[in-house]
Amino acid sequence: MHTSVPALRRPFLRRLAAAVFLSSLAGTAVAAGPTPVNVSYQVTIHGVPLQIAEDRDWWAEAGLKPGNMTSFVAGAQQVAAVPSKTWDIGLMGGPPALLGASRFNLQSVLILIDDSRASGVIARDSVYDAIKADPVKALKGKQYLVPSNSTADYAAQACFAKMGLKPGDVQAVNIAPGAIVDAFKGSDIPVGAIWYPHMARMEQAGGKPLCDGATSGVVVTANMVVRPDYLQENLETVARFAALYLRTLNVMREDRSATLAAMKTFYDKGGVVLSPDEMVGEVETRDYWNLAEQTKAFDRSAGPSLLDKESTRLAEFFKSAGTIPKVMDAKAYINPVVIDYINSHPKLKAFAEGKPGAL
Repeated sequence: MHTSVPALRRPFLRRLAAAVFLSSLAGTAVAAGPTPVNVSYQVTIHGVPLQIAEDRDWWAEAGLKPGNMTSFVAGAQQVAAVPSKTWDIGLMGGPPALLGASRFNLQSVLILIDDSRASGVIARDSVYDAIKADPVKALKGKQYLVPSNSTADYAAQACFAKMGLKPGDVQAVNIAPGAIVDAFKGSDIPVGAIWYPHMARMEQAGGKPLCDGATSGVVVTANMVVRPDYLQENLETVARFAALYLRTLNVMREDRSATLAAMKTFYDKGGVVLSPDEMVGEVETRDYWNLAEQTKAFDRSAGPSLLDKESTRLAEFFKSAGTIPKVMDAKAYINPVVIDYINSHPKLKAFAEGKPGAL
């Protein structure tokens, strides 16, 4: 005998059937294996964590695998490729991250590495003492070598300001990073602003470190950025990748030999040649923020976060240089959602902190 289903039970049964269907989809997703992640990067120290993760098979542990991994020669090219959607997550310096936020609403969700001590000013040895004694007298009306619109110039401007010089007191001479050492050798320009390892090469060419971003009171960062549409639709995947990156930063903080070995492999594959001393310097001149430090830098509980303030300061510098049209509200692109996700999921948090067997 046929028995009809009471009308009140039909919605419940429909919901139950939907739940079973979604559960089967979830099982299929798990069976399909790790999620591919499309990443853009440059062959710099900021990309070394990718090699560390590969060496230790942490991609699989995070439930991920490398997808389309695209290397770019500079951040501007990474930003230019955003509309093509060839990459979802990008590893890049602070200036291109800011440019990407201005043009395409790229979201900065993690600090890759703190480069504040690796960007600064080198003075010619013959004028170093005079600059230290009276920087205004020694440098006002002089020139300095610098790649324009760069973190090195940002650090240099902070350095000059701390020494009592006003904007325009020292005139910039735009020079490509790879040419700055030869220009320093072949001219009488007293100072140059650049980042490591070019800083070390300028020292070998007769220079002395005058100041850097850290001593001048600015924070120079490289950022993990995400296309806003991808972040909205794939928050868990982005959080897993960020946790993977944080786990590798623990290695860079604590294990010099493993870091240098990964760096050599990564640089060799990318065609970058550094001396052993320069590779050590690459590691030593950077700072690596763990999850707790990242959380603090993104925290807005008492007002604008550290990153809000520093990003706004950087934006003001680039607006004055004509690189971006306006200073955006940092809340529009400094996004704590990934850090918050990691902190709210205990197993993922433990994985990011480097605890064994977390996931």
